[in-house]
Amino acid sequence: MWSPILPLILRDLGASDFQVSLSVATWTAVAALFQYRGGIWSDRFGRRPTLLYPTYLAGAAISAAAFMPSWQPFVLVYVLWYVANAIQGPTFSTIIGEAVPPERHGHAFGLVEFTIGVGVVAGPLLGAYLLPLVRARGLLLITGVTCVCTAVARQVLLRETRPATAGSEHFQFTHVFSGRLAVVLLISVAYYLVLSTTMWGPFLALHASDAMGLSKSQINLFYAAGSAVSALSSLLAGRAVARWGVYRVFSWATLGLGGSVLLWALQRHPAAIMAGMLAMSAAFQFSMVASDAFRVVALPETIRGRALGAIGTASSLAAALAVPLAGYLRQRMELAPFLLAGATAAVMFVAMRVLVTRHAAPAAGPNAGATVVPLPCRTTGSSPGGPHQA
Repeated sequence: MWSPILPLILRDLGASDFQVSLSVATWTAVAALFQYRGGIWSDRFGRRPTLLYPTYLAGAAISAAAFMPSWQPFVLVYVLWYVANAIQGPTFSTIIGEAVPPERHGHAFGLVEFTIGVGVVAGPLLGAYLLPLVRARGLLLITGVTCVCTAVARQVLLRETRPATAGSEHFQFTHVFSGRLAVVLLISVAYYLVLSTTMWGPFLALHASDAMGLSKSQINLFYAAGSAVSALSSLLAGRAVARWGVYRVFSWATLGLGGSVLLWALQRHPAAIMAGMLAMSAAFQFSMVASDAFRVVALPETIRGRALGAIGTASSLAAALAVPLAGYLRQRMELAPFLLAGATAAVMFVAMRVLVTRHAAPAAGPNAGATVVPLPCRTTGSSPGGPHQA
């Protein structure tokens, strides 16, 4: 409800545009570091508490932020919102994947991504309706109350899904840079780079305004249509993962996203621009559903939480560095962010082939990455995953 106007909230509290950018960078960096800690806690204490208690923290943080008198204390309190969601990150997809049989992974993640997509469409619309009535502070308070209600529902309904063997094996952060985990890390970093230069980054809106000449209202319309297609694509993506396997869907959907962004960027007619946006949104959602499942099947259960946290931290930091680099290159070549996205998607596609042919199934431990195991014909998995917030 409030996220589209977050920069304006900070500006109303006295922050300059540079201070807004610095605040976002600070939140992102802190959240990246807490992903690894969340993975450790997930393996040590279980999936349920790692998902449950940060939800209460998120509700308290966003409610407190509503009462901050200036941007500096707002940034300090709001960082707790990011920390709470970062802690949950490694667990969100894991608890879904572990709660259903492997053959149901695609359907489960498709349904979850569909509900998230509905929220992405409905949230800003509801916020736009409520904003004149309750103002920005009211939107933050409503979010805080919703988070607390969500936490109560999780406390009542959630059950522990962590396997009894999880957390029993030694794991260090450096393990993700060797053997099989290094290939999984490369795939994750590449996927984050594709998202940060396309659907999650600022470059689509900038290009639509500068090169295509679209107004803000037209950009919002195209984004809303794309979000609706993303939500509808989730259920189809779940079926695709169940039929063709997570590795195939994840790699081809990401490659499709990188290619469709390049084609979209070359369009100038409104109908072609809209068609390109819909194609990008569908490819994005297929990749998201497959990426959620990829994280479950690509990592051994004995280190899953810690490995997800470490990979998420490394991927987020890499993406945080890539965005300003892409912005710098864009000043010299208008299509630079999208060319970078296409090239990175191709790298990820090759890395996935290496994973399938040389490191097919999760190895027994973090140092057993060279073991070759036959790949099941029907698998599903999860992505380095988008930030599913509380």
